[in-house]
This record gives sequence, structure tokens and C-alpha cells, in this order.
Amino acid sequence: MNNYLKQNENSKHKLLIFSDWFYPGYKAGGPIKSVTNLSIALQQRVDVFVFTANADLNETKPYPNIQPNTWIKPIEGSNVQVYYCSKENLNRATIKVIIKEVNPTSVYLNHLWSFWFVLQPLFICWLNFKKIKIVLCPRGALFESALHYLNTYKKKKVVMMILKTLGIHKKIHFHATTPQEKETIEKYFGNVNISIANNLPDLQQPTLSIIEKKQGELKLVFIARIVDIKNLKLLLQNLQNVTSNIALTIAGPTEDKNYWEECKSIIAKFTSNIQVNYVGEITPIQVMPLIKEHHLYCLPTQGENFGHSIFESFMIGRPVLISNKTPWLNLNEKKAGWEVDIIQPNSFVPFLEEAANWQQQAFDEYCKGAWQVTNEYINNPKLVSTYYPMFEN
Repeated sequence: MNNYLKQNENSKHKLLIFSDWFYPGYKAGGPIKSVTNLSIALQQRVDVFVFTANADLNETKPYPNIQPNTWIKPIEGSNVQVYYCSKENLNRATIKVIIKEVNPTSVYLNHLWSFWFVLQPLFICWLNFKKIKIVLCPRGALFESALHYLNTYKKKKVVMMILKTLGIHKKIHFHATTPQEKETIEKYFGNVNISIANNLPDLQQPTLSIIEKKQGELKLVFIARIVDIKNLKLLLQNLQNVTSNIALTIAGPTEDKNYWEECKSIIAKFTSNIQVNYVGEITPIQVMPLIKEHHLYCLPTQGENFGHSIFESFMIGRPVLISNKTPWLNLNEKKAGWEVDIIQPNSFVPFLEEAANWQQQAFDEYCKGAWQVTNEYINNPKLVSTYYPMFEN
């Protein structure tokens, strides 16, 4: 056991987080940001430890300059302890030793379908460490769009059946990040312990900066993994029916190659008023600067538990055009953008045309409305404090 763990053996509250990916990873998107921000926010009152993999999503090469299989403090200015487990050491025995070594008050499981970072620690705690409080955040994994994704629906149903048959679900304190997620947890697990606590984004908001807007022209940006659930193809299909001049920037890894080929076939048929630039995969620090260069952020997603890229667009004062499958609703009332029913064909077209026809004053108003959404969110005094009761026995 390392010295830091020895020094903190008698702390009142210790939290051990299991997450497939953690800082400095970014390729898994929002869940990494959520759990990293959670760790940093809670460290003021709780000793936080994180057990994670030593490589990013779909990567075989470990993180550079990260020592694996030992406790380190990788986040500058933070006391969060992280154990980056190598692929060779990732097994049931290692997980059991980690839990015994940290001796946490609570264990936090980030997501639901991960074999090594959710199901294994869940069963180990249930069998061997019955006094540890188990907190599990599905992170949107129970929404229909996620359940059916990648044709794993039957396997997921089996997992839920096992948890309920053994009564393990009754030992779990579920963390829902929205009232909608609470409803989905109750739908599949019935009357269980659930706390609602909003996602924790980055809390440092930059000042509002606005770019030039010419009537009849629109700089549009889409940033997400290029897979079916993010729905890039739907955006492209809508753009086929737009008459205004639109320059679309697409950023994100092409995880589904066949899906990307379908998207490219649509792009190839665009008329001259629609220009498309695919810039490839970008890092987290490049997201907000890229959005800042555009007038409107668009994400016709089939479902988001939070939508960190949406939040980042608000944060720098850029309105959004998104689906109604996210927590961000009533946007037009706030002059922050629009949420649209993706079931209706061409539902994005009138809003794309409206945004393209904005003059500078209208664009400025929507930028201010978007910036205000974030400002109100991060200044909510209960944003962090609602988390603490979840980890207390």
C-alpha cells in the first residue's frame, strides 16, 4: 500500500471511482469529462481515488508519461489519486486488491455495461465488501437509443435480469443526472434508491465573444463521433433542402466507416450553396475554439445524457440546433437555439434557414442567450452540494 493511502486510512469518507476512461483520455467523449469534473469537485470533502485503464478508447498505446499500475496524482493542482491499470493487470484479482487497499466508504460506478469497470467491481463489492455503499450512474445507458445501439440489446437485458434476480439492484444507490434518467431507472429496476444530481461540467466560463454575421450566410459546425446515434446523416439530408449559403464543418472520429461512407455519398450530391469541410478528430481543448469560429452548433443526436459539446457551445455563447433527445429544452424561449423533433422529416430546414438569415443584431441576441444558459447553470449553488449525500452511509 502506498504512503498516501496509509496516511488517509482513517478519513471519514473515501470514494473509489471505477471508470473505463479518465483524464487525460477524451475519445469516449462526455462520460470522461463528467467523471473527471466529479472527481475534482468532490475532493474538497471526500478523498477521491479513481481506477481506470491506461489507454484511451480504441487505443492500444498507453497514455504517454503516465506510470501504470500505481497510484499517482495526474491532474495539476488536484489531490485526486488515479490508478491507471495496464491491460495485462486488468483482472478480477487486481480489482479486489484495489478495493481492499483503498477501503472506501463508497464505490462509484460510471456507466452500466462495462464488464471490468462496472460489473466486476459491482459483483466483487456485493460478495466481499458488503459495508461499502455502491453508487451507480448509468450515464444515459438505459435510454432506448443507447440500449439498442450496436445490437447489444439482448445482452443488456440479460445483465439487468441477473441484477434483479439476485437482488443486487436493491443494494445500489442510483445516480440519475436528470429527472428523465430517473424515470428510465425506475422503468427497468422498479422501486430503488435514486438521487438526482446534475452533471458537473467545466465551471470556468470565458467572456462572450461574437463574430461577424452576414445575412444569407451561415457557418455551421458538427462535433461528435461519426456513428449512427449522433445522427450526422440526418443533418446532411436536411441540408439537401436548404437554399441559403451554408458552410458546414464536421469534426470527430469516423468510428463507423460504413456510416461515414453513407454520409460522404450525400455530401457528394450537394449543390454549390452547401460547402462541407471535414477536419477529422480533434482534442478536447480544440472543441470550444472551433465552435467559436462558427455561428451555430448542430447535433441531431438520438439521445444524450448531458451533451458536453452542447454545453460548451453555450459556454462560449454560440446558439445550438439540436434534437429534443437531450436535457436542453425550451431553448427558443431563452433565445439560445432550438431543440427539434428528429422523427419529422426536414424538421431542421426552417431553423437552418432562419439562422442563415440572421442579421448581426439577431445573431448577437442568440449568442447572449446561449451564454446565459451556462452562466445560470454553473452559478447554481446546489450544483455540487447535491452530490455529497449520495456518498454518505
